[in-house]
Order: sequence, then structure tokens, then C-alpha cells
Amino acid sequence: MIPVTLGWLAKQVKGQLSTDSVTNMVIEDITTDSRSLSAGSVFIALIGENFDGHEYALDALQKGAAALIVSKPVDSPLPQILVKDTRHALGDIARAVKEKVAPKTIGITGSSGKTTVKEMTASILTQCGKTLATAGNFNNDIGVPLTLLRLTENHRFAVIEMGANHQGEIEYTVNLAKPDVVTIVNAAASHLQGFGSLFGVARAKSEIFSGLQSGGTAVINTDSQFYEFWQGKCDHINTLSFSPNSCKGDFFAKNVSINKDGCAEFELITPVGKIPIRLRIPGAHNIGNAVLAAALSHQVGAELHHIQTGLFNMRSVKGRLSLINVSSKIRILDDTYNANVASVKAAIDSLVTFNGPRIFVFGDMGELGDQAASYHQQIGEYAKQKGVDALITIGQLSVHASQVMDKQGMHCESVDDIISQITALVDAAEKAGKVPVNILVKGSRSAKMERVTQAIQLKLGFQGDQSKESELC
Repeated sequence: MIPVTLGWLAKQVKGQLSTDSVTNMVIEDITTDSRSLSAGSVFIALIGENFDGHEYALDALQKGAAALIVSKPVDSPLPQILVKDTRHALGDIARAVKEKVAPKTIGITGSSGKTTVKEMTASILTQCGKTLATAGNFNNDIGVPLTLLRLTENHRFAVIEMGANHQGEIEYTVNLAKPDVVTIVNAAASHLQGFGSLFGVARAKSEIFSGLQSGGTAVINTDSQFYEFWQGKCDHINTLSFSPNSCKGDFFAKNVSINKDGCAEFELITPVGKIPIRLRIPGAHNIGNAVLAAALSHQVGAELHHIQTGLFNMRSVKGRLSLINVSSKIRILDDTYNANVASVKAAIDSLVTFNGPRIFVFGDMGELGDQAASYHQQIGEYAKQKGVDALITIGQLSVHASQVMDKQGMHCESVDDIISQITALVDAAEKAGKVPVNILVKGSRSAKMERVTQAIQLKLGFQGDQSKESELC
């Protein structure tokens, strides 16, 4: 974080500093978590459904906090800035820090793929200068401000991921970041309990256009069913288009090929020329992600050679379709971080590009509302249509997917049951001379499908082979 004074902080949050004697005290870190607080930091006491940060004022003191930002006075000798709402205070500080550093900023949202696009874009921009990118899943109304607070004077670029599970959340975070370029990767059936419908998802994602800097640009997905709706929201701003799946728009891919490890090579077509691109992460859907990352980074100054090198250097994000070679007999496609209908179908598309038996281990998709059973059945039908050899499910909803697969569908009550089924399938494949077996593991966060990935590695790492993420392509 850039160094600021307590007086400056009080001014940004329109708060009352408890004593004028510390107005010029320099602060270099702000945190909302007393457990990770470092000496000299300011502790912001947030209030949530199940916690009240004001109760940790003593912990903050013991760990060397320099001051507190509170919405009610606490019994502490530390200087305090009193505000109406500490959550809004966090946002106000983040907005001010971003304005002070003024990096070229990209805002990214979407139902799936936004983390991969973020990582690809950051990898490209790193070729151009120091780049800040959202860490992990810090993409909500707390995570975005905490990300912006990590800015320093040396950052030339910032790539900010923005998620949401209800209307208004992206509108808030994008107006903190005030990006120069924004995009919606896609809109799919996810968080329907919060958004009400697929159109509700598309409408919520369109909030990202409201926070563009003056003269900024929106990059819009021409292949989306919501293209015209989003375009209509951008009458007052500059727009460019990208195509994940077809040869149209300002940025798209031609002459695509997929190698034996599931990685793509293609020719990137842009308004300023074309260049060959080689990816080192599996998945045909990553072609579209790469095209979008190229469009975003180009708008803030990246040239074609930066795009080529940055995309080649980008590696898999753990839990997001990363390839793990468990042994000579088993290869895992670990896509366990989260799931919605669109991302599951994309993962199945990747699975079926691999030679050898294809097994899909599927956990429940969450927050799909009244049509949840139907959406899971749709996944089973898609897996069957694409030629998946076996679908193993776990969870109350995913059973609707395995039932569609008839004899190729198996429902399990535990991870141990899944391992037993996989063991039998791998043994049969080995006897038939059809190894390695490719196993896609996917489900929503609530399904905790990483347990399956870990169990396969632990229990089925045959012949002393060491499981490791594959260095592909």
C-alpha cells in the first residue's frame, strides 16, 4: 500500500479522528483481519452477519496496530477514526488509493472464466510493467477494496476481478475501481437464487459498464445471447467486440488446433494485425479466454508481442482445469474450484479431447434455484451426447445427471465409494490396454470436490509414481 497519514484517512472516510496529535502519523498497511495484522497497521472493524470486528480491538492492540477505524467507540488507547459504516469506509479508502496511484485498470466480470481471463491479462501486462491482479477470490465488496489497497507507486496496471451474487454488488465495486476497460466474459446459470433468472444474471453483470472512466472502453462478447442487450447499455461509451467461438468481432481466433495434451494453438486476429498464439493450459474454452485477454490488454497499451509472450507464459490456476498426472495410468483434470452449467459443459468439452477412457466425477452445482434438478439432468444429457464413458456423481442434485447415463452412470454416497468405482474402471482400462484414464473432477465450492482430487492422488498413485501438475505443451 502507498504510505498515507491518519489525517488523510480520516478525510477520505469523512470520519472523526479521536485525537489531533496523530494526524501526521504515517500508515503503510490497512487490514480487516486482526489475525493477519502487522505492527503499525490500521485495523478496520467490519461488522458481518456472524461477527463484529469491534470485538477484536484488544487483539489489534496486542499485535501492534497503530489505529482503529470503527463505527462505534471502543475501549482502547489506540487512536480511533469514527465513521458511520466501516464497510463503506474501506471502500472509500480503496477508491482514494486507486485515484492516487492511477494505474491503467481493467475490470472483469462474468459467470465463469473470469479468473482465468484475469490471470491471462495480468500475465500479458506483466510484460509491459508492474501489474496488480486480484488474488484468489477477492472479488466481492470486501475483496475488491482490499485488492486496491495493495497498490503501490510502482504499479502501472491493475486487473480487477468483480464477482457478485446479488444485484448492485458490481455497481458498487466497479465505482471503487473506476476501470479504463471492462468486460463481461459471459452470463450463465449461476447464483440464480440471488439474481432470479438468467436475464437477471446478465443485467447484474452489465452494472460493470456504469463505473468506466471517462473515455473508457467496454469489450463485449459477440457470441453471447445478451450481446445486443449489453451493447444497448454502452451507447455512451466506446466498445470493441471479441468472439470466443466464431470468426467475427474485432478480436477472434482462426486456424485453431488442439494438441494431445488438450492445449490450443491458433492465429489471433486483431484490428492491428495477427500473430500466432500457443497456450500451455488445456481446454478449448481457453481460446476464447485468451482472445478476450488480448483485447483487454491491448486497450491499455500491450502490443502483439507482449500478448504472445504473456499468453504462452500463463500457467493453470489451481482447481481451474489444471492437469495432474497421478501416474502412468491416471490423469486428472482438476476443475474443482467452482461450477455452473456453462463451466461444466466447457470442462466436459475439454475432457473429451483427450485420448483414452473419459470419466467425469461430478458434484452438486449450488444456487440454481427451483430448476436445479433440471440443470443437473441437462449436464448428464450433455455428457452422454459428448461421449463421456462414465459419469460418477455425489450429492443430492447430481444424481439427476448420473441417472441420464444409464449403465454408464454411477451415484456414490462417499468419496471412498468414488475411489472404489474409479479403481474398478482403471483396472478394466489397464487390462484392455487403454490407459491413461482421464478423470475430470468438478462441482461447486459447497460440494468440496477437491476431496476427490486429493483422494485419487493419495490412494491411486500406483507404482510409486509421484503426482504432479503437468508441465504442458
